[in-house]
Amino acid sequence: MLKTRKPLTNQLFGDKMCNWCVAPKEYLFCIFRSKKGIKMKTLILSCSTGQGHNSCAKAIKEVYDKEGKECIIEDALSFVSRTSSKIISKGHSFIYRHFSDLFRFGYRFIEEHPESYNRDSIVHKYIALGKNKLAKYIDNGDFDVVICVHVFAAMMLTDAKKLCRKDFVSAFLGTDYTCSPTTEASDLDYYLIPDESLKSEFAGYGIPEYKLVASGIPIRQMFFSSHDKKNAKKMEGIDPSFKHLLVMGGSMGCGPIDSLVRLVSGELKKDEYITVVCGTNKDVQKKLSRRYAKYPNVHIRGYVNNVSRLLDSADLYMTKPGGISVTEAKQKLLPMIFVNAVDGCEKPNCEFYVGKGCAVTDKNVVALAKKCIDLMRNEEKLKEMTENFNKTDRKNSAAFIFEFLSEKAAEKNLR
Repeated sequence: MLKTRKPLTNQLFGDKMCNWCVAPKEYLFCIFRSKKGIKMKTLILSCSTGQGHNSCAKAIKEVYDKEGKECIIEDALSFVSRTSSKIISKGHSFIYRHFSDLFRFGYRFIEEHPESYNRDSIVHKYIALGKNKLAKYIDNGDFDVVICVHVFAAMMLTDAKKLCRKDFVSAFLGTDYTCSPTTEASDLDYYLIPDESLKSEFAGYGIPEYKLVASGIPIRQMFFSSHDKKNAKKMEGIDPSFKHLLVMGGSMGCGPIDSLVRLVSGELKKDEYITVVCGTNKDVQKKLSRRYAKYPNVHIRGYVNNVSRLLDSADLYMTKPGGISVTEAKQKLLPMIFVNAVDGCEKPNCEFYVGKGCAVTDKNVVALAKKCIDLMRNEEKLKEMTENFNKTDRKNSAAFIFEFLSEKAAEKNLR
């Protein structure tokens, strides 16, 4: 075997693997990675309906870039039309932020009427309008792997595959701790799911078990390194002896943040501190910034890039249970308190981590604020919740996905 540098997974997981393999028996992958001139080109299809899907795509691409393998991210709906993609993206964000009840109703309707996404449905036919452009793009790009991080992308790729000249590895990535009822409208090679315990649920929607792979949800590599909590607090301008509550509503700043911050801040002691991250919700940021301008232990922020360090500095994390947010907190072993912002696909995320003893929640805002205060002052309970993360799988999912799909592409290329 040719000698060269070890890949990212070896750096992260040690020498339990051979120089190139996921497992020593996988010789095809060795040949694929070491043989001069053989490349691997990957396409990731996302949708801009919230930033969670795009975040997963970027987390995977980060590993590909580190390994020197070409990886391109495209908006799946842009293959229908760029105008429709923008309309759907903005419409989703508006409803998600301002009409959470409508969003919740829509998701419940899909759950109860899965036929609304079958091949004869208007939605499926509309998405299929992009299949010809997508197939041409895949053929011209000569891609070896195509990963879908949104069910719309998976539906479109299912139809496009039949038109492609080249054979390639296709995969769908679930970004919530549940099987979306529309997943069964797709037919790809592999389904990368958040946790082993969800296999029966996905199989119940008609996905063959041999296609299911417990990959976890990919997050950026920054979350796999940590600052000491006291040092992280210093770096954020917080007294290391203070208890720190981090409040986030996701990239769009959703949820009853205003009411919760008002209730919690009114009960704060001098040695307790709140950081509120409003995301891209500038209206909430301006409103809270004015209200708490003279509160020394309440800090209001907009969209931030140093989420990893903020999580390191926190003792408790109040957030909506988005798939990415909870997975980032899991990696940091950070106890969570969930805000029921939109329910829908986030409800299973909430149930998953509350069931593991890593989080608590309440539908009543006043009760939730009280739980938050009580939990922040209960060191023993916080320690117990931190230890409960040992019940979860904390693998580096992006690195795992890279290795797994590279291996499958190698097998397909060498047949």
